[in-house]
Amino acid sequence: MNLLMSYTAIPHTTGVFLEKALRRLASVVTYGPTAGEDIFRAWNLLSLLPYRKSHDIFLGDGSDRELRDGLPEFWRPDAFLFVESGILYRCEFLKSLDCPKACYLIDTHLHPESHLVMAREFDLVFLAQKTFVPRFQEELDRPVIWLPLACDPELHCPYPVAEEVDVTFAGSIQSPLQERTRRLKRLSTRFSVRTERVFLDSMPRFLSTGRLLFNASVKNDLNMRVFESLAIGKCLLTDDVPGLRDLFVPGEDLAIYDDRSLVDVARTLLDHPEIRTRMAASGRKKVLESHTYLHRARTILSTLESSLKRGSFVPEGADHDEHTHV
Repeated sequence: MNLLMSYTAIPHTTGVFLEKALRRLASVVTYGPTAGEDIFRAWNLLSLLPYRKSHDIFLGDGSDRELRDGLPEFWRPDAFLFVESGILYRCEFLKSLDCPKACYLIDTHLHPESHLVMAREFDLVFLAQKTFVPRFQEELDRPVIWLPLACDPELHCPYPVAEEVDVTFAGSIQSPLQERTRRLKRLSTRFSVRTERVFLDSMPRFLSTGRLLFNASVKNDLNMRVFESLAIGKCLLTDDVPGLRDLFVPGEDLAIYDDRSLVDVARTLLDHPEIRTRMAASGRKKVLESHTYLHRARTILSTLESSLKRGSFVPEGADHDEHTHV
């Protein structure tokens, strides 16, 4: 399949990992903007600036002519995929694309209304957050498919480093009033806790120094860190969010907490390394078997290919009333 793909190029975004997987399965041409240094500075991502790369076709005015002139000779897209990256841009060319158009929306928990408006421009909608699938199905006259986030096993993998602290957390701590900040503070009064805002290969190396990996959602999202942490092969302690139990078994693949049980669950896991080891192995096995970006790429392509054959966007074998697909 010839797949035209678009997202804002920034090194740690979902689109980068998905593009890498899609290129293993299809002929991919990317068309979109590259985040400027001002974005890296505003988002406190200057450490990622050296990893910035451009797309095959740079998006300037987003016009049909710009895209047509940039495509390789004799190459025409069979389908188009837009992947949300947190930075929106105009896609005037969408109206003139004579092929199925799909979008993959990630942060719907933060922008549900604008995502609903955006989704109307596409024939097929993939959502990373299961919570919003029913509403989008109800309000849109097109298939809406749950497609959780994933891991990249080549990057998110175990590192042979010493376990130096009880708990590690990789992510931002924006405010003392933030829920995850309060939870980490509670843990730090009883255990050794280390937090860092790290990305790419620095993240698994840092996380591997902890005996237990901590995760906290933002507005109940099933975030990237769940899949990445499991792939690293350490025991994950995370909050319970919609979709998590569809993919993993609490107590077997990972450990879940709420505000009342947080400290007790952490203490039990830290006191029993055999439980942590068993859970870490089970979680890593499951995520590698079913939840890599290659798995997600296959789902996207098979759904698009099915639509091209059928002339519709009903995934092969799916129930017409419930378009959930993982």
